[in-house]
Amino acid sequence: MSDTDTRITGVRTVSIPVTDQDRALEFYRDTLGLEVRMDATYGPGQRWIELAAPGADTTIALAPPDPGQSCGVDTGIRLLTSDAEADYETLRSRGATIEGELMRWPNVPAMFMLRDPDGNLLRIIESAPARSETGEPQQALRRYAVLVKSDARTESGAMPNEQELADMTRFNDELVNAGVMLAGEGFHPSTDGARIKFAAGSTSVNRGPFGEPYQLVAGYWVIQAGSLDEAIDTMRRAPMGDAAEIEIRQVFDADEFGEAFTPELRERERRQWERMQANARRRAA
Repeated sequence: MSDTDTRITGVRTVSIPVTDQDRALEFYRDTLGLEVRMDATYGPGQRWIELAAPGADTTIALAPPDPGQSCGVDTGIRLLTSDAEADYETLRSRGATIEGELMRWPNVPAMFMLRDPDGNLLRIIESAPARSETGEPQQALRRYAVLVKSDARTESGAMPNEQELADMTRFNDELVNAGVMLAGEGFHPSTDGARIKFAAGSTSVNRGPFGEPYQLVAGYWVIQAGSLDEAIDTMRRAPMGDAAEIEIRQVFDADEFGEAFTPELRERERRQWERMQANARRRAA
């Protein structure tokens, strides 16, 4: 081992802040069906509770919040299940606070979200089989660009209302949580844009607006799916409203370029990708 290596092999315990340990214990033990691994007192008025799924190594500790810490957090915890749909119905019948609907996306494990009595968010996700129902290996995910066609409203610069923004945010949350959405943005109207034309070694610039609205693009998603049909099934659920249109196009992957995309070029692209991620983090900050 080098000087920087460690012998860490896993995570023993993750902690969730709770205001009432007895109430939290009842929820995680009786509602979710976890088993108690430890329930002990220590020090003056201190109590340590750990629970885990049967047979699991990682436990969940239910602890009072630290000074300045609040409850109602996104715990980041994903609880695996063999049947998300059955658990969804069972937990609803037990009075659990379900966040949204059961999410089923093509080639992605079913999942749903719920909150414990302190409002802490948990995700329950179905274990993904390594092979399809036919016994064949699952198809590799492909990337698709989903192009939102412009219309008279988007070209006028009209902004979406609160309900439209809420519906789209909810849809995007489902895509992100299901591991489907990779990127997505909306565009200003073409009056704020320009076109650059290349010809005979020179360029010319034409500023917007451009042509008929239906010939333009108002925004996009980048998603991943196992096939075009799966991408279609996913995007059929988009809250686009009446008279809207989207176009789905598969994105090239590096392997499709063959030998022309040499190892050196692949390495350069990898470094570009890393720098792009750094640029995005700086912009977010």
